[in-house]
Amino acid sequence: MSDNQTLAPVPGDAAKLISCILPDNGTERRLLGWLRDQQGILRANSVYCRGHSGLRRTPARRSRLPEPSLMRLVTIVVAADEADALFDRVYEQAAIHRLDGGLMMMTPLTFAPPFALPADIANEPGELQE
Repeated sequence: MSDNQTLAPVPGDAAKLISCILPDNGTERRLLGWLRDQQGILRANSVYCRGHSGLRRTPARRSRLPEPSLMRLVTIVVAADEADALFDRVYEQAAIHRLDGGLMMMTPLTFAPPFALPADIANEPGELQE
């Protein structure tokens, strides 16, 4: 790149990433539906993952790892000024406070470009239904 060329600015505002590790029992599907329908959040994702003792105490033999269990990792990108309030609402909505309910964390993001779906795009049948 020559000295007289400048990089275009990256679009986006200050944002935070809310990460939830939830049991694989449908909680994440209800949470994603609630985020979309009730909170207007479109930048969220859920993936399967395996974990050891992440959500509950797991006995193991000496010098052995316990059997892994299936979990769901939900990630939510939200504007920095809305993150604390949404964090509290997600905690309640996903029932993190219950026994084996999961865990949450929030971290800052360097930038997060905006994301908007066209208004005429319909939800796919069977997606995020309770």
